[in-house]
Amino acid sequence: MVKQPHPLTWRSHAFRAMGSHIVLWLDTADRTAAANAFDQIEALFAANEQALSRFRPNSELSLLNARSGKWVVVSDLLWLQVTLAVQVAALTNGRFDPTLLKALERAGYSQSFEAMTTASWNGRWPEAELLLGQWAAIEFDEAHRSMRLPTGVHLDLGGIAKGDTAQQAVALLEITGPCLVDAGGDLVAGPAPFGYPGWPVAISAPWTDSVTETEDLATFWLAEGALATSGVDYRSWVQNGTIMHHLIDPLTGSPAITDGLTATVLAREAAVAEAWATATLVAGSAAGMDALLDYDLAGLFITQDGRILVTPRMDQQLQLQPTAPIF
Repeated sequence: MVKQPHPLTWRSHAFRAMGSHIVLWLDTADRTAAANAFDQIEALFAANEQALSRFRPNSELSLLNARSGKWVVVSDLLWLQVTLAVQVAALTNGRFDPTLLKALERAGYSQSFEAMTTASWNGRWPEAELLLGQWAAIEFDEAHRSMRLPTGVHLDLGGIAKGDTAQQAVALLEITGPCLVDAGGDLVAGPAPFGYPGWPVAISAPWTDSVTETEDLATFWLAEGALATSGVDYRSWVQNGTIMHHLIDPLTGSPAITDGLTATVLAREAAVAEAWATATLVAGSAAGMDALLDYDLAGLFITQDGRILVTPRMDQQLQLQPTAPIF
């Protein structure tokens, strides 16, 4: 969100997709080219959501889940998303796990969050085996573009699909000019706008509500990279009198017991940033920050009691604060 005037060539377009408010930014003097590019990206998000949403019974992902235990020929898109999810699961030592759909549904997240917030929700705990930590057991046959999920295992691609779609969008937008995609607060940047070292962006405080003006904790320039935030402050609900959230601990199959409120990670690729933001928050401040340090990643962790922890690599980014309009 731009808080101050910006150059007239910074054109923007907003729409809803994948349960999020999507905003596209493109630095170009050509209005027609910008409009055409925005139409292309909105269509991209719609097509990817149709294929990858777990909330759509006829999506390709849902059809794959329904055939767990069997070999299924998949599209190039689904192949990319599942292999990418498994790669980042391995990178995070399984703290990010795309095979936790049954655990999510058991916790009450069985419909889109938008639907949950407009309905009277009092979910039940179905009696079902959770089959945790099965991402490494997914089988791939690259020659036939097919895969087999372990019997009873269902995938939720969630933030990975949204983040990678934003990454795909940037690859298309940058043909027209420098660009930024804001996918519900997760940012993917292409080249820096003309005359700037990057796109001026901010990490917002998680303790402000929808009425209070957002407080910026930190600002910096973002170019050729992705910033993802995972939190327990937004997607939460009450089930059987207990506050639940969407971040499942792969070790227990239940919403993670964490001392974190949000975790933000900056990485070259959106999928990596998304996975590490989730993994860090699930792990908690001690183990999560240790992992970010081990991998020399840029991360910022906010605890439930308001402490702000920052890795050295993120601190380096925050030293370069922009004096231009902030998103």
